[in-house]
Amino acid sequence: MNITKTQLLTGAGLLITGLLLGWLIFGGSHDHDPHAGHDHEVTTENGEEVWTCSMHPSVREDGPGSCPICGMDLIPASSEEREDDYSMVMTEASMQLANIQTTSVIRERPKRELHLPGRVEIDERRISYVTAHFEGRIQDVEINFTGAPIREGEVMATIYSPELVSAQRELLEAVKVKDRNPSLYESAVRKFKLWEFTDEQIQDIVDRGDVMRNMEILSPVDGFVMKRNVVDEQHVMEGSVIYEVANLDHLWVTFDAYEEDLGWLQEGAEIEFRSRSNPGSSYTASVDFIDPTFNPQKRTIRVRADVENVDHSLRPEMIVRGVVHSEMLEEKLMVPASSVLWTGPRSLVYIKDTTAEVPRFVVREVELGVRAGDYYVIEEGITENEEVVFHGNFRLDSEMQLADRFSMMNREPGTGRGGPSMPGMDHGDMDMDNGEADGHDHSEADHGSFDDVPEDFRAQLTEAIEIYIQGKLL
Repeated sequence: MNITKTQLLTGAGLLITGLLLGWLIFGGSHDHDPHAGHDHEVTTENGEEVWTCSMHPSVREDGPGSCPICGMDLIPASSEEREDDYSMVMTEASMQLANIQTTSVIRERPKRELHLPGRVEIDERRISYVTAHFEGRIQDVEINFTGAPIREGEVMATIYSPELVSAQRELLEAVKVKDRNPSLYESAVRKFKLWEFTDEQIQDIVDRGDVMRNMEILSPVDGFVMKRNVVDEQHVMEGSVIYEVANLDHLWVTFDAYEEDLGWLQEGAEIEFRSRSNPGSSYTASVDFIDPTFNPQKRTIRVRADVENVDHSLRPEMIVRGVVHSEMLEEKLMVPASSVLWTGPRSLVYIKDTTAEVPRFVVREVELGVRAGDYYVIEEGITENEEVVFHGNFRLDSEMQLADRFSMMNREPGTGRGGPSMPGMDHGDMDMDNGEADGHDHSEADHGSFDDVPEDFRAQLTEAIEIYIQGKLL
């Protein structure tokens, strides 16, 4: 590749033009007022003025020149602009342009509104099982479909059993000798009671004085038949569940709470919920149980509440949506959630220095507590009535990072790692001393890619650099 003198001059001319434009934009504006924006220049111990780069504030030079990182003209460093690595001074115009808004730190009892999905369930304590206490054959099934309402004492079915026939005969014989041997009579009656026959049924056998072939199975409770496991002429074994009856006058409502919600829930808390079938009506219940284990699939914990359902407007398996208004017992310091810059293990807030004559903002690292609605609890790092930035803090943080000060992304202020860098440039390259940086040898052998550069190109490049330097000195 041959580069002519004209091409080199043209390139150098373009570079010079760019430098002149940069001087007019970034440096020329100070000719009219050499102290504009730099009322208090930084000086060394010898009284010499310190110059820095507006894009790389870590650069410190004894006099004017070019930034060694980006090539921009250096400007006088201002002591007001960099009071320390954790604060920034702004003008009123800058605050309005960035729309910086602040509010006071408050001390209140944190409140939160939890929205919990849930469903209606049958109260397990109100489920009754009608079982066969002896082997037999079911006759005359009266309740022949699931969901049928039933009252306590109503006939569900009849059953025939040879064992039941023998027990009736024993009872009738015991009645005859009741006066002479009362214990025999009591033993015969106790057997029927253990089989869950009522006193009326037992007395009916005695009054009839005759053995009944089939005896009635009565419902032990009021409710609805949830399961029916028999049909006419079905043979059942001892212990077989014939019917399952549930009382729906009282139900459970179970909700799924996430891990972060547990601190806001306790037994006795009131839950207001609505069902999809009747969104205009609301129900109120109290938490009476919090499951001690997590659901491994959902990663939630079950919260249970009791609710009365006398009118049967709620049905098992209905989907509901619950709301819990929870409040902590102790007062805490709180700030708006938008004022917290959360970066994982550490969180930052910007505090306005109300004692300063000019707007000054200080970055503060805080210990974050729980979220309470639109607020965060701050456990440590701020005091009551301090002014925190809740709008425009991202702009402030960006300015802090550009100025190489402490910010979300810059944990080491003043090292030159916070501001913008040239593409492909590693800040570690700026610390090289005699070809070494960070303990690594950066000798010429590590840059073998330059060995193949032709000597003609090296000479032409050197000539172009000399022309550029001459043009810059003009």
